[in-house]
Amino acid sequence: MALIQCPECKKEISDRAETCPSCGCPLAKKAASEKIMPPLPQSVAVVTTTKSRGIYIILGLLLGLLGIHNFYAGYYGRGACQLIITLTLGWLIVGLVITGIWALIEIITVVEDANGNKMT
Repeated sequence: MALIQCPECKKEISDRAETCPSCGCPLAKKAASEKIMPPLPQSVAVVTTTKSRGIYIILGLLLGLLGIHNFYAGYYGRGACQLIITLTLGWLIVGLVITGIWALIEIITVVEDANGNKMT
């Protein structure tokens, strides 16, 4: 904090004051005297991870009845449905058939993850 002279009454006042406390004279702010830096432009880096189609297929073949391949790709609703069907109807064999066919169809047709990114 530096001291400057009031242009009216010539008393020393703070350089941060907007008006002189003695005479009330408004002080003009000079851009050069202010040590305020303009805001710097901010850049935002977006990092996305690509899912592997090979891993998706392997998970679908090994753990497709449980919907693990869908959890991997970000399809949490599908994965939860397959898991619930397998756990509730799996002992009737019909649940295993339903989720097995469903998993095979997904292994063949799904090429994008839930965010719309192409699996490599």
